[in-house]
Amino acid sequence: MTITQIKYFLVTANCLNFTKAAAQLYITQPALSRQIAAMEEELGCLLFVRNSRKVMLTPSAAVLKKEFQQIYDSYNLAVAKAQAAYQGLSGELNIGILEGTRVGDLFPPVLRYFADKHPNVDIKMRNYSFKALIDKLQSGDLDIIVTLKFDIESLEGVSYKVIEKTRDHIVVPADHPLAAKDKIEIEELKDETFIMVSSEDSAESPRLIIERFNRAKIMPKIKFAPSIQAEMLWVEAGTGVCMLDSRNIMFDNPAVKFLDIEQVSDPSLVLAWNSQISNNYIRLFAENFTYNN
Repeated sequence: MTITQIKYFLVTANCLNFTKAAAQLYITQPALSRQIAAMEEELGCLLFVRNSRKVMLTPSAAVLKKEFQQIYDSYNLAVAKAQAAYQGLSGELNIGILEGTRVGDLFPPVLRYFADKHPNVDIKMRNYSFKALIDKLQSGDLDIIVTLKFDIESLEGVSYKVIEKTRDHIVVPADHPLAAKDKIEIEELKDETFIMVSSEDSAESPRLIIERFNRAKIMPKIKFAPSIQAEMLWVEAGTGVCMLDSRNIMFDNPAVKFLDIEQVSDPSLVLAWNSQISNNYIRLFAENFTYNN
């Protein structure tokens, strides 16, 4: 049974007159009768009782009228939503943000743009770890992610836009001896407990840091954290030092100090999306996201 046949049935059931129903449907009365007969054969029951004076619904048709109306309304609503989304009138964007990243000052302009130009687009934002961001982007659960450049720039099928140039910093507890300095050399970390996210969460972050230690011919005691969130907590608790970018929420935390150091990677903040998925809202979001120098 087709949606067109359901439409024919509903119009006929409302008119209770085949001639009037055919006129509303812009088809001939014999064509309408053939469609109704085909439905009756498929369903195995009579839908209309006709005599020389009137048309009446059978008990089966009365049940189907109510049920088919719900189906037809749901179908039309789904079509309307799809058409509106295609025309840029409604839809949603699911955005994932790397945990521990300060973005409160970056989003207002683009959110105002969408509120003004595309008010029916529902924008949802949540925080995730490095790995969860990539997994959800590749699975389609997220449309856009906000993460660090080094973690996604080598991924196939992922496009990105730098939204702010950021820097690496060594983060130490406020009462650590190194906190008396503003800038340190990588060699000064040789006797420290260095906390970094594990390769299970980010393949790139620990690799880049360890490569830099190897070039400096040092190797601090390494302690792997399951996520940036854990890494931040461990440093704040005084169990070691770590490397974070200048967009991390701990940047203004008085319990720690961010020290300048020679750059180990490019931790610039980026918007990233799956380049194999066509979504007009992703393009608009990226185009209207303000770049910070």
